[in-house]
Amino acid sequence: MVDNRSIKVKVLKETSKTVTIRMTSLNRKMPVPRKEFEKRVEDGLYEVIGGYDTEEEDK
Repeated sequence: MVDNRSIKVKVLKETSKTVTIRMTSLNRKMPVPRKEFEKRVEDGLYEVIGGYDTEEEDK
């Protein structure tokens, strides 16, 4: 990673396959595939504002 800071995002809408987020610094909405979103949160790329519970799946 180039930058050590995380992007602050707010979860607007969730479906089974996508999570729609708002990037607070850019004031922009963006749909992200759920698996990619959860990976980015886990890796520290996104900091979720307002709370978000990841759905753990049996692997």
